[in-house]
Amino acid sequence: MKYVSIVLVVLSGILLGATERERPREEIKTVYVAIFLYNGVELLDFSGPAEVFAATAFRDEQGQYRRPFKVYTVAKNTEPILSQGFLRVVPDYSVANAPTADIVVLPGGATGSSRRTPEVMEWVKNSSKKAKIMMSVCTGAFLLGDAGLLKNKTATTWYGAIERFKNAYPETEVLENTRYVDHGNIVTTAGVSAGIDGALHIVGRWINPETARSTAEYMEYDKWVPQDGTVIAP
Repeated sequence: MKYVSIVLVVLSGILLGATERERPREEIKTVYVAIFLYNGVELLDFSGPAEVFAATAFRDEQGQYRRPFKVYTVAKNTEPILSQGFLRVVPDYSVANAPTADIVVLPGGATGSSRRTPEVMEWVKNSSKKAKIMMSVCTGAFLLGDAGLLKNKTATTWYGAIERFKNAYPETEVLENTRYVDHGNIVTTAGVSAGIDGALHIVGRWINPETARSTAEYMEYDKWVPQDGTVIAP
């Protein structure tokens, strides 16, 4: 039994994917996160993931706190946008001059205008060629779908838009009753607060699960249950 236990431990280590291993802290470079904004964007859709990435920190080999994610906002232009009728936000960049991002977050809300704006959709498509992860929250998934990024993928969206989502993208497998779906370079989440779950999941992938748990604890986000998501291709 002793030898069997040793073998099982070794096999468990081998079977762990790269996203589940603790990445050496000195290897983690700055990760650039672009949060897309527009008039009518849902407040928590963008502020929830932004809080997760901005708050994530860990101690490096010298015992100093490091914040690996650099978060910035992008919009069609740099004029102030209005979220939920009361909050004005001045974007850091326009789609014309935004830095290349490692992670792009597309929040939901009144996405119709953005979906009809050629320069926005071109930015989404071009960003997907360089970003490691394209993430949507709520109805932000329609931006991914319109950009052709959900073909033959599995995805989710806000429960109130599921049927419309299925009809719009018949080549996408649409899941219900899941907080997020991780399909490799595409991570989609359900509505509003589920964006926090998706962002925490990405932190766990990019750094390690322990750091994600620490971030959730810092935010006092007791709702997070990692198993409530669906991983298709880590």
